[in-house]
Amino acid sequence: MKKLLYIAIAISTLSICGCAKQKSKENLTFEELKSNTQTALKKKQYNDAADALECIIARFSDRPDIAKYKLALAQAYFKIGRFPSAYELYNHYNQFYPSDKSAEIAKYRAIKSKFYQTLKMDCDQTTTLEASNLCDEYLQNPSYTKYQKDVRDIQHTCQQKLIDKEIYVFNFYLKKGKYQAANNRLKYLEKEYLPKDKDLDARLLYMKCQLAKKEKNQDHLNETLIKLSRDYPESKYSHMAKALITEPTFFF
Repeated sequence: MKKLLYIAIAISTLSICGCAKQKSKENLTFEELKSNTQTALKKKQYNDAADALECIIARFSDRPDIAKYKLALAQAYFKIGRFPSAYELYNHYNQFYPSDKSAEIAKYRAIKSKFYQTLKMDCDQTTTLEASNLCDEYLQNPSYTKYQKDVRDIQHTCQQKLIDKEIYVFNFYLKKGKYQAANNRLKYLEKEYLPKDKDLDARLLYMKCQLAKKEKNQDHLNETLIKLSRDYPESKYSHMAKALITEPTFFF
């Protein structure tokens, strides 16, 4: 019985000593937090790295090199999927340190952080538009060259999502018989996206054919169909538009 009691006391003593040795984050020095961050990053333990970096930024915000820790925190957030937080830090870094050597990569990662927040086509596309605008800002900066190809690809994807959303709304109005609203969507697509994407023209002509048929405007339907067939004879939209003459309206 005494032996068991001694063992219990020994275990309890070791536990107390272990707890005493473990400092809370608030009591760790800068060097200790920095070391914890480096260890966590090396092990790809990004949640732990984020915890340590948050403490560094909160407690040592007056350090002259604090910006690099903010950038490291942004990357940790990005790795664990906290894209809104990553975006805020990357964007802040790019705006406050525009001449820094890391400004370009901060802008690029801000774009990716925003892009990964975009939603499917039938949802609100505000974030998609914001991501596209960020791409414009990057591409218009002559000093940014390293990630141009990827940024152009992201922007193209954003543009397609925005176009698909407008077409989705057009079809919704068409089905509901709200033809003026559908026509307004067509005009918006022509104004905002056709100058950037000439391949969209055939699709818009087909949509005009759809609208003309719904409105029972045979003259406009024939006129638009002739233009579509003449300008894009091999396009799938030409074949689909011809089917409108004898078949019910097909939504695409």
